[in-house]
Amino acid sequence: MFRNMPIHAADSEDLGAILASNSGVDGAELTDTEIATAVIRRGIIEPLVARDRCSVADVSDAAKQIGCSTRTVWTIIKRYRSTRRLRDLLPPKRRGTRGRSFLDPKVEAIIVRVFETHHLSRMRPTIVQTVREIRRICTLEGLKLPSTDSIRRRLARIPEIEIVAAREGRKKAGERFRPVSGATPVTNAPLQRVQIDHTKVDLIVVDEKNRLPLQRPFITIALDEFSRSVLGFHLSLEAPSATSVGLCLVHSILPKDDWSGKIGLQFPWPMYGRPDEIYVDNGSDFHSEAVQRGCDAWGMQINFRPGGMPHFGGIIERMMRTAMSSVKTLPGATGSSIIERGDRDPDRDAAMTLPELELMFATFFAGQYHCTPHKHHGLTPNTKWMQGIFGDKSERGRGVPTEIQDPQRLLIDFLPMERRRLTQRGIRWGGVHYMDDILRRYLMDGKHRDFLVRRDPRDVSAIWLLAPDENRYYRIGTKEISRPSLSLWELEAGRRAIRAEGRADYDETALFAAVEAQRQIANTAAGNKSQARRSRLAVERRARNDAGNSNAPSDTMLPQSPLPQAPWRYTEAAAPDEDDVFEILE
Repeated sequence: MFRNMPIHAADSEDLGAILASNSGVDGAELTDTEIATAVIRRGIIEPLVARDRCSVADVSDAAKQIGCSTRTVWTIIKRYRSTRRLRDLLPPKRRGTRGRSFLDPKVEAIIVRVFETHHLSRMRPTIVQTVREIRRICTLEGLKLPSTDSIRRRLARIPEIEIVAAREGRKKAGERFRPVSGATPVTNAPLQRVQIDHTKVDLIVVDEKNRLPLQRPFITIALDEFSRSVLGFHLSLEAPSATSVGLCLVHSILPKDDWSGKIGLQFPWPMYGRPDEIYVDNGSDFHSEAVQRGCDAWGMQINFRPGGMPHFGGIIERMMRTAMSSVKTLPGATGSSIIERGDRDPDRDAAMTLPELELMFATFFAGQYHCTPHKHHGLTPNTKWMQGIFGDKSERGRGVPTEIQDPQRLLIDFLPMERRRLTQRGIRWGGVHYMDDILRRYLMDGKHRDFLVRRDPRDVSAIWLLAPDENRYYRIGTKEISRPSLSLWELEAGRRAIRAEGRADYDETALFAAVEAQRQIANTAAGNKSQARRSRLAVERRARNDAGNSNAPSDTMLPQSPLPQAPWRYTEAAAPDEDDVFEILE
């Protein structure tokens, strides 16, 4: 308060005199600001000092003018009355030891060195271990040991961002401490932007034959940003790949009536349609050429999250956590961490097969999640979806999505692809030769060129060839039509088995013989509960692939094994079957 008080003429003259002759004893060690403060205080304190006795009211009034407590005023009066020095009118300067170090400089150097080389390292030692290391070095050098509190206080001065950067990397430190900036643009209608991501399910499934534990499956989820509804999902024992993305998109785009009846879902799932934009992370499966070309063929734009900014994927990541919360109480749940798992044994408790888990997720999404108000917009995803499709009193709806007339082609466009050379023996891919009469005209023209071919990893007994002059896909079976249907996983396992025997010059017959031998071993092992889980997993994978390729509805899966005679042969008596001839959307 006293800083805003005007200085009287007499005080101004005293201040000028003191500043002009600062060589005197009184005030020589004070700064100009301190002298100005002391002069103002002197004008308030001196009338009180001149009195024999001061009243409480006078002291309180002086305390208000100076801006301090009455106790401080009494102390100033007592000091100034005995000394009459300007310095006694000022608050006493603190001479504490706060911030000063009393440790030996050599000990300080050791502490700094251990912090830099030991504590701030990827080893991430605890504070107790760091203290022990410092005291060990001090003992070796014959120095006085610092206390634990001294070391902890010095460690607390290091910014936490530097600790995280040194221990976990600058990227992790940036994610944790960098201000969050930017966000995905707001969506105004269903299917405007769909986010897709994968995660490992926190539950171990069992095989359908013996109910023995297999592994944690993977789930791929497509989420509509506008309504926050689950547009579709795909559950598999295989690691995420371009095929997982394709199957998830197929499930998302197609109506789910037939699929719901097949798996026994009792709740409506009205969401379907082709999204305008797909928003994904920077995983290799999303950057694959198969996914890129598939999105281009069906008019879907694919965009990727900015690198090093995980908050752009917060919507789908929260959906993943919500989905995983639905399996926490199921038998075989592993929990999201060791702490959450506790002393449970997921292998012992596992009881759900993959089809049962698929039905559980479908029931959770359609019967619970879609019917629960979402805190983002305050409505249920079902209501928000219908509002966006059909509109309301204030806004017009987007309209009912157009159904895909060729769902089989939709899946083919997202299958893994390669470019392979056509030879007299056909097209070779993965050690298997594929041939059909449709290829003869390309052999007859004498041009050696590469063809774009696609293959379903669940059944490699056939490939899909894109005819460049017709912009159509043709299904090409194996050269030997008697070859059994097998998955890519079985094919690669057979090739590894042959290489392990040192047979570099094996032929296709030996390859399929090795696959069949492994099947027999796996079937035998699966019947014995004491055998390895890998054999049961092989049998389960083959069963799932057979179910996916043979028993699934024709509008979502590929045809069965190749026919002895291709239905698309160019003869005058027969026209091409539309089910096996596909036009490319340019």
